[in-house]
Amino acid sequence: MMRRRALVSLFALLTAAPALADAPPPAVAACESHDPTQALAGCGRLLAAGPDMGAYGFEAYNNHALAELRLHQPEAALADARAGIALNPENGGIQVTLARALLALHRPKEALAAVNQAVSLVPYDPTPLILRGEIALAGGDWRADLADQNAALALDPRDSAAFLDRALAELAGGRAAVALADADEAEALGSTDPRVHLVRGLGAAAARDWPGALTEETLFLRARPDNALGLAARAEARAHLGDFAGALKDASAAIALAPEDAGAYVDRSFAELRLEDFPAALADATAAVARNPHDAAAYTNRALAEEALDRPDAALADASRAITLAPDNAAGYDARATAEAMKNNLGAALADESQAVKLAPDYPGYYQKRALIELHQNQLQAALADMNSAIAFAPEEPRLRIQRAAIEDGLGQLPAELKDLTVAVDKAGSATDLLYHALLLRAGAYQQTQQPGLALADAAHAVTLNPDAPQAYAVRAKLEQQAGRLDASIADDGKAIALDPKYIPAYEDRAVSYGMRHLYAEAAADEGRILALRPKSAPDLNNRCWFLSLAGQARAGLAYCHQALTLNPGDAATLDSTGFAYLKLHDDKQAIGYYDQALKADPKLASSLYGRGLAERESGDDEAAKADLALARRYDPRIDQEFGH
Repeated sequence: MMRRRALVSLFALLTAAPALADAPPPAVAACESHDPTQALAGCGRLLAAGPDMGAYGFEAYNNHALAELRLHQPEAALADARAGIALNPENGGIQVTLARALLALHRPKEALAAVNQAVSLVPYDPTPLILRGEIALAGGDWRADLADQNAALALDPRDSAAFLDRALAELAGGRAAVALADADEAEALGSTDPRVHLVRGLGAAAARDWPGALTEETLFLRARPDNALGLAARAEARAHLGDFAGALKDASAAIALAPEDAGAYVDRSFAELRLEDFPAALADATAAVARNPHDAAAYTNRALAEEALDRPDAALADASRAITLAPDNAAGYDARATAEAMKNNLGAALADESQAVKLAPDYPGYYQKRALIELHQNQLQAALADMNSAIAFAPEEPRLRIQRAAIEDGLGQLPAELKDLTVAVDKAGSATDLLYHALLLRAGAYQQTQQPGLALADAAHAVTLNPDAPQAYAVRAKLEQQAGRLDASIADDGKAIALDPKYIPAYEDRAVSYGMRHLYAEAAADEGRILALRPKSAPDLNNRCWFLSLAGQARAGLAYCHQALTLNPGDAATLDSTGFAYLKLHDDKQAIGYYDQALKADPKLASSLYGRGLAERESGDDEAAKADLALARRYDPRIDQEFGH
């Protein structure tokens, strides 16, 4: 990564020193070799001369240590660097080598002390400034890195290593364009440093060009396979391209190489979030925060994990901290919007998501999130506009089509809804969960557009995709019920209930089918099972009252009607059921009283008019009965059949 300090005139010094007259000149050349194996051998032969090396032995120790570093022998390099310093403690170059050995051993504080010593010893040499900047960047302080690289370039405006390190600092500060210019300048100066690919990869990542980022980081890692920053950067690119297993592998390798570097933990937590391993993501994001409390992405990832683990207060605090650290980064606002929505603060959520859109207008996910917030606020037109924007960026993304279809359903735009759901079905590919969901929604849309055959076909397809899920059976059961195939409907609801005994929609529809089959006791039993799952549901209390009354158990039914009226007084349907129960008990006065209340709430409720007419006829008021029955038949021509008359 850094240029080693040259062995200035070492050959001349060695040949001039009488004590070195016996040292073979080839050993000197080998010690200065760029081949680390040759350098190790040559410097070793020089060091074997022992005291005869005199005042210049520290240079051999320095080159020996540099060769050992290149051969991944940091412990040996550390020993040689210290031996060289013992011979010449005032030499700044060997202090830099010591710092490099300490960094390789993950001892950044000691490395910083060594490099600061080098800066004080050789204030006009850019090399220690460059390395000090690298240490600062590894610790998350890109501003300090930028200052050191600028100082290095002031000393040597043609130092390509300083340009590359400055580029990395600029990338960390969000200045991708100038970073890429610095990388180009380094290359123009003749640099063959593979970090040019690292910078270009990080620049591509900043522009969300993930394929480009992956290509450049892979080129860099071919030359530097054990570089932690490169592995972490490739992990991020792989995660954004959906290769979460590869991202996890790269990030874990980066952590093994540089366990004190926060960035790799951030990247691994991102992959874990996508793999829905939320406890692991939380642990890694927390590790990143501990190592670098100024890393906004670490707080953002931790907030996302906390949201997934249903901890909105903690998520809100972390997302707010991310925004404080990086007020121009959209991800923090997006994470905070989610936490606010979880706390039902939709106004604040909408404001934060709007800020995310403003900061990243080319990212479809933020339009999508804002649309969903607007949908919950019943701002359907605004939600549709935002979802249109999201789909303009990703027209074949099935999830976006499904979500837009939900908005179109709310707006009554059935043709558009069907079109979107058909695109979702066609583009779901191997994503069976998405296809399953799209088919069930399209079945509902076909049913609304009076296409029952197509609706049933979609529901049947969904059943084959996921035969262990209750939803498709329940949807098919409802469609069969509407087609008059009650036995098939009851059977499918039974399958749904067998798969999930707490799946309430199947009980609800089966109760209706039982009622249509005049199996009122079975219908009442299903309503009882629903009440066991949600005991304070006024509509289900009313339904059980109704079915028990039809089953000849009106007195038992009344108890449920009165409970329902306690929860929802004045409800016309429940007052109607109560009147019906009293009618079945031949208490005409009570029946008429409750029917009167029901009709006050809903004057055109045919069942109450009809029931009151029957009660009036039983009590001898034929004229009133005749009028109520006629009006009931006017509002509902099938009312006689519904009452079994």
